[in-house]
Amino acid sequence: MTYADPNATVRRENFAGEAGGGATTEYCKFRVFQKSLLKKAHAVVTTAGTAAGHKLDVYHGTSSIGTIALSTSTAGVSATSATLNEELAALDQISVKTGSDQTGKAHVIYEYQTRHDAVQTL
Repeated sequence: MTYADPNATVRRENFAGEAGGGATTEYCKFRVFQKSLLKKAHAVVTTAGTAAGHKLDVYHGTSSIGTIALSTSTAGVSATSATLNEELAALDQISVKTGSDQTGKAHVIYEYQTRHDAVQTL
C-alpha cells in the first residue's frame, strides 16, 4: 500500500457504546480484525459525574495506556485522551474502565488507522 492509498491516511472510528454507572468497571470492549494503530479515545458525557473520580482509563488488553478525565462535566461535554499511538495486533482488545465515580456515564469512540502491513482476507 502506498501513501497515496486512502487507507494510508484515513482515520477510522468505532462507537463502542456507553461507559459508566459502576465504579472501576470495564466497558466498551473493541477489537479489530487486522493490525491497526489506536490514535486516541474520545468520550462525550451522557450523565454528569458527581465526583472528581469520574474518568475513563483506556486499556489495551490488561495494560492501562491512557486516561480521559471527565470529573463533574455536564452532559454533552466531550473529552479526549492524549495521543496514544498504540500498536494493535489482529484481534487485540481495547476497553475502558471507569474511575471511582458510580454515577457518571459517557459515550466512547475509538479512533484508529489500519496499518500498512495488515493482511487482507481473500
